[in-house]
Amino acid sequence: MDGEKATDSKSEAEITTSHVVMLPWSQQYTVLWTSKRAVWAAFACSSSAVLIGYDMTLIGSIIANKMFVQHFGRYDDGIEAWTLPASRQLIWSIVQFVSAMAGAMTVGTLNDILGRRICFLITVILTFVGAITELLSPGWKVWIAAKIFFGSAMGFMQGNTPTYISEIAPIHLRGFMLSLFQFWIIFGSFLASCVLEGTSKIEGQWSWKAAIVSQFGLGCICLLVFIPLVPESPYYLANKGRAEKARGSLLTLRGGEADYSPEADLAIIEETLRMETELNEEDVSYIECFKGSNFRRTMLACLPMISQMFLGYPLCGNYLAYFLTLSGVTNSFAITAINNTISMFAVLVAFVLIEKVGRRVQYISGIAGMLPCLLGIGILGFVNVGSSSNGKALAALAILWNVGYFLSVGAVGWALVGEISSSRLRAKTTAIAVVVNSLFNMAFSIGIPYLINADEANLGPKAGFVFLGPSIVLAIISYFCIPEVKGKSFAELDALFESRTPARKF
Repeated sequence: MDGEKATDSKSEAEITTSHVVMLPWSQQYTVLWTSKRAVWAAFACSSSAVLIGYDMTLIGSIIANKMFVQHFGRYDDGIEAWTLPASRQLIWSIVQFVSAMAGAMTVGTLNDILGRRICFLITVILTFVGAITELLSPGWKVWIAAKIFFGSAMGFMQGNTPTYISEIAPIHLRGFMLSLFQFWIIFGSFLASCVLEGTSKIEGQWSWKAAIVSQFGLGCICLLVFIPLVPESPYYLANKGRAEKARGSLLTLRGGEADYSPEADLAIIEETLRMETELNEEDVSYIECFKGSNFRRTMLACLPMISQMFLGYPLCGNYLAYFLTLSGVTNSFAITAINNTISMFAVLVAFVLIEKVGRRVQYISGIAGMLPCLLGIGILGFVNVGSSSNGKALAALAILWNVGYFLSVGAVGWALVGEISSSRLRAKTTAIAVVVNSLFNMAFSIGIPYLINADEANLGPKAGFVFLGPSIVLAIISYFCIPEVKGKSFAELDALFESRTPARKF
């Protein structure tokens, strides 16, 4: 009976997508202009990623500001200097990650109640409230409240943006738009670095407060580009039975395209949702994400989030600045600029390739390139440690690792999160993936200094071996589990998952 049901679903999916023409790779860049309304809407939707990347870098780097340390730290009589106790920084970090997890779970529910558009606006409002709290904080304990707001905003952004983009981008542009998610976060981080470099020359408390105030400007820019360009998700509107508004949303996104039929697009969306409802008759809930074929889809959405950590980002990503210092680059702004430029370049290459080679090949190939880098970094922990040549080799391998990372897990990973789930459960599946990401991110943020630092385990680059083992396991799992979703409608993906098609046969 289940087999017949899956077969019927597959045939229905084929019927509903039969008129969708998948374009050759060479023509897809032309369509970026033809579908420019949808592209600009996706870019405007991604502005929340720029905002959060900006905010997180700003409040993460500002702790090095001397006036900030005086305001929130304490005077150490032993060294006769102001310090910011590690315990306070640890509390801030944990609060931020826990708030991000809570924010992701909350937005997973609110997305289905209030819609994607309202959740975007809530994200921006949370950053405004967080910035106001930072400016008015009289001490480090009140700064915890700011961490709650910004952590929640981060969870809202990560839980909402991939979902939103995947539902407003045309099928043939979906991979392009989702692959840039990581780019916008890095771009926001780069902007924050530039602002911090400028405000560091200001005297007094405004050397850090001016950077905080700048968040309001970027938040206003996000609203100015988002409100006129981005309609509510047509999938959300159709799921709520508001077909006419869903049609209006599609017209806003693609109404200027020649021969575009919003009625045909809406029919596909409604049929996809109807089929999913028939296959899963329960109300939409987090529990449903762990039942039937949805369990596999949830695990696949979480796999890139787990892989981002265990493939070595806490070492090669977060400690790239440290490796660059060892290689002889001492200017902190130059280090940040090099780091961000490398990352953005790799994501842009991923953008170019994703609709050509596909998600699966690009994802697995990137991991395959990262493994030798981890091996090399681990070996350098034993060879000529402390020498200039050792530092340069470490920096080179870390840079190559970062290129592989942002070509694959960094860019493609978030694309898979936005595409792999069912339309009914996309918001909640994305939220679960974000929670997993934040949980492991928090664990590694706390644990990695104990592995690296000289006064603890003192592994240094030898930690490459710690990540190499899990990376090999994850590479094997990815080969057998990551499917190819390029060019497939959500209805087609539903049918493939319901029929339990092996990943390598998608």
